[in-house]
Amino acid sequence: MSVAPLRRQVLVACDPDVAYRFFMDEIGSWWPIASLGCFGEGSTVAFDGERIVETAPDGRTALWGTVVEARPPREIAFTWHPGRGPEEATRVALSFVGAGEGATLVTLVHTGWEVRPDPAAARGEYAGGWVTVLGRYADAPAVAGDAPGERWFVLEHTAGPAAPPEGVFASPDFPKHLAFLRELESRGQLVAGGPLPDDPGSGMTIARAADAVAAAELVRAAQRDDGAVAAGLLEVRVRPWRVVLSSV
Repeated sequence: MSVAPLRRQVLVACDPDVAYRFFMDEIGSWWPIASLGCFGEGSTVAFDGERIVETAPDGRTALWGTVVEARPPREIAFTWHPGRGPEEATRVALSFVGAGEGATLVTLVHTGWEVRPDPAAARGEYAGGWVTVLGRYADAPAVAGDAPGERWFVLEHTAGPAAPPEGVFASPDFPKHLAFLRELESRGQLVAGGPLPDDPGSGMTIARAADAVAAAELVRAAQRDDGAVAAGLLEVRVRPWRVVLSSV
């Protein structure tokens, strides 16, 4: 049985080339190694050529994964098996897409869960883990900050792994999604939202933020504060939208 990909996103206040280089070249400066590493506090992690390697204070090393695809400064993909053998390697891919002047939307997609003994449990563990990791990355001074200019986004919602056979609207968690949309409305960020009649279980929300700081929080909130997304009823994909004509 296949397990759905896991997607996590953050917005950073820099151009894609800076965001990409900071992820690749400075991973050891922001990765939460004490809690999400093989050897604990005092160890380091770095891209060593095509390999991602953690090094303990006593010199021991652990291979976390191997780069399988790289298109600087837009995309990077690598196998992923910290603390496990390569036979249990999943796949992580990141994209770095400009989201207006001085901002980049970083999207991480984790797939290949079927190689793990308990695929669903493995996905569940990383659901929170990647939030922590990308949060540390996005909060680093090198990529955090502000950039002026309004940002627009499309929030694409689809049925998640916890959606019941009767559909997302039958779930007691669906009202949490409506509550989140009302919160966006109260902030003045909601432009429009609703289901897609030709794709049952799917919907779309148009939102806007006044600047890069507000936009970064909007991206995090779409994953963190929407109770239906947090419960797995819905999956959300945030997409930057370059608006060229609007009457709003």
